[in-house]
Amino acid sequence: MIDPGILNAVVFGLSAFVAALVSLLLLSRTARRRAPKRETIATSGDAMVFLIRGDRLIDANFAAHHYLDTFGQSGGGVAALRRAVHGMFDEAEALLAPGADGLRVTATSRDGSMQAAAETLGQTLRLKLCSRLSVERTGEDIHRLAAQESELDTLRQTTDSAPYLVWRETPGGTPIWVNRAYLDTVRDAYGPDRAAQWPMPRLFEGLEHGDTQRKSILVSGEAEPRWFECHGVPIGTDRLYTAFDANAIVRAETQLRDFTQTLAKTFADLTVGLAIFDRTRALRLFNPALTELTTLPAEFLARRPKLIDFLDRLRENRMMPEPKDYKEWRGRIAELEAAAKSGSYSETWSLPGNLTYRVTGRPHPDGAIAFLFEDISAEMSLTRQFRRELEVSQALLDNMEDATAHFSRSGDLMQTNRAYRLLWTDARTAEETEAVLDEIDVVTASRIWHAASEPTPVWGDARDFVLDTGERAEWDAQVKLRDGRALDCRFVPMIGGGSQIIFRLATAPAPRRTRLLEIVR
Repeated sequence: MIDPGILNAVVFGLSAFVAALVSLLLLSRTARRRAPKRETIATSGDAMVFLIRGDRLIDANFAAHHYLDTFGQSGGGVAALRRAVHGMFDEAEALLAPGADGLRVTATSRDGSMQAAAETLGQTLRLKLCSRLSVERTGEDIHRLAAQESELDTLRQTTDSAPYLVWRETPGGTPIWVNRAYLDTVRDAYGPDRAAQWPMPRLFEGLEHGDTQRKSILVSGEAEPRWFECHGVPIGTDRLYTAFDANAIVRAETQLRDFTQTLAKTFADLTVGLAIFDRTRALRLFNPALTELTTLPAEFLARRPKLIDFLDRLRENRMMPEPKDYKEWRGRIAELEAAAKSGSYSETWSLPGNLTYRVTGRPHPDGAIAFLFEDISAEMSLTRQFRRELEVSQALLDNMEDATAHFSRSGDLMQTNRAYRLLWTDARTAEETEAVLDEIDVVTASRIWHAASEPTPVWGDARDFVLDTGERAEWDAQVKLRDGRALDCRFVPMIGGGSQIIFRLATAPAPRRTRLLEIVR
């Protein structure tokens, strides 16, 4: 049997132990109840934990893998993690670099929504990322996060599908987020290994947000650099940039510049002055000959004057005909432009100092107009001199008593004198039939001669002489006109295959003459 004293002692001890345990539990609950509620790091179930050894991600929990997948880096890996961390934390290098055993580094994301803690355990780096939200989450938070993830996935797919470069930089110029086009360009420029390392290299230096800037990069294996039109906008303290392919624009501008230089070199050797006005009627292109012909200074032309100012300056320099009515002349400028647009403007300007310019307007694409200034003073002087010589030559022929006619190599009547027209036409119709004489040939002329004279083979021989293209000798003959007069005819070959026939009356003229118009009819 158990001693009642011992039994009482055991019962008393157990009672005391139970009472002490209950007291401790009550005190603990009371203390927890009185502790103030505060924001803490999320529970380990929400935290993302990564174990890194060297350059390998050796392990990660479910939340960590899910984060990398939603971040757009399917398959995980240190490269994906580096991209994710660099996109959120300024201290990314410190968080991902292993240190001494037991070293712990903490950091807060740029937007303050994430907390990171990196701890070195031997050769392994343990990185923990968690949200800085309250431990208690409601169903509304879960749905909101799901909607945010869906929107983030849509935006990521959109930017990765964009055919142009998009990236975000820190104030120091470090890319913290890039789209697929940027990543592909890095791969082309630096190779696939560099494209897998974070942070990404900065492709373009000296960028500023706001104005569009043109930048180029060199790609291995390509002879020409790649050109991009870059534009940046501020987002908080960071900057968001876009870069569009500008290779086609640069090639077009280069070809246009080369073509313009070629044209400029060609125009520089022209003796014709050239002035091209664009659709706004501003001078866009001119050559040195224009300054020489118009005496306008190159400084004035280089300022790209308007067409009306250009013409006003020509008028001031007396390099265009002085209009009788200046206001009316200014009103004709619009007509001049309209004529130049249709390519029908052409005038001859007679200027002081025996200068003569031919000014021609020509339409150009996109509403532009080109004016050509050509000095034809020598040509006009030669024409005037030739005209004077012709007039003198005609006057000399008209002063001859003998009638004469000049036929071309083809037999056309080229020139006659007054005596010829009096001999073979009625004096009253000489002026009227002069044009008829100038347009006939030797066959028609021989018919006139034949009708006014007695039958003779001389006119047939005359036709053969004029139309003969071989060697010829001068000869003469005499015919008798129907009025009884004798007519001495002389047939002379001329240089170039032409022929001259000289008619001399041997007796006094009879009162009646054959009418040319009646014979021609």
